[in-house]
Amino acid sequence: MFKRCCSNRKELNYQIEHRPRPIKLSEEMDTIVKKLLWYAPNIDSYQSSKNELISDKLYDEFSFSYIIDQMGMEESHDIKWLGTKDVISDDEWKFFEGEICTNCQKIIVSKYTTFSKTNALLTAIRNSIAHGHFSIVDEYFIGFNRKRISNKSEDLKKAIIKIKPKLLLKALEKLTSPIGKEELLSFAFERVGYKPTKLKNIRVDFDLCLEKNDKKYVIEIKSYKGKRYLHPEHVERFLRKAEERAPGFEKILLIDTSRVTKSVRVLESKIEGFRIVDINQVKQLLEKEPVDILAE
Repeated sequence: MFKRCCSNRKELNYQIEHRPRPIKLSEEMDTIVKKLLWYAPNIDSYQSSKNELISDKLYDEFSFSYIIDQMGMEESHDIKWLGTKDVISDDEWKFFEGEICTNCQKIIVSKYTTFSKTNALLTAIRNSIAHGHFSIVDEYFIGFNRKRISNKSEDLKKAIIKIKPKLLLKALEKLTSPIGKEELLSFAFERVGYKPTKLKNIRVDFDLCLEKNDKKYVIEIKSYKGKRYLHPEHVERFLRKAEERAPGFEKILLIDTSRVTKSVRVLESKIEGFRIVDINQVKQLLEKEPVDILAE
């Protein structure tokens, strides 16, 4: 259940109105605010880039869980999701105005059906900065987001964000890096007991190397964009490389955008120590109660 504050409250007073104007920020915090306003992924900004780990429904829940974990937060206690028609109560709004606790991070935000969870959070942060309804308190960002309705006398209270923005950006940088998908799936496999390993001359040839119960695995992650099904020639290319560079390892071809043809499943059944993990199994790995999809 969501808690407005932690058990070790440390209060600091602040002003939401910027004094002096323009607001004075450290060089580091000035850069952070600009990144959240213009450059965060998948927000309404010309400078923003799109990232599938943040927008794709397959990764939605898990990407958000990864970010929250990296920030040292717990979704059950620290985050409150509102329905599209819900608003924040005046009492809850006032609780975060004027003073905040600098021993915990809290998020209250509306979840829209067209947005992923991460997208909803980043959009709320971007809007609070764009509308000037934010302040910086030590290493914390505190922002509020209202939605203006033309036929309403008062704006709707839709978001309160009290976070350490440096931690958020660090998590986003990992996700949006060239190895973001590997980072996310490595985290997913760790949850079910696998240990990522770095093996000389092998790790660079494959996306992931894992160990569990004295078994070693090499994993190649493939997104066959525009191809609905995986075909035998895709498998054969991977197997040639794996046999040459990782003999004795379990060989896993993980595909997160395609499904597997019957002919490929027949080929898979004939090859010892080889497994194909398709999009349906990836979903099981990314559930809140994850399934060990490599277990026999």
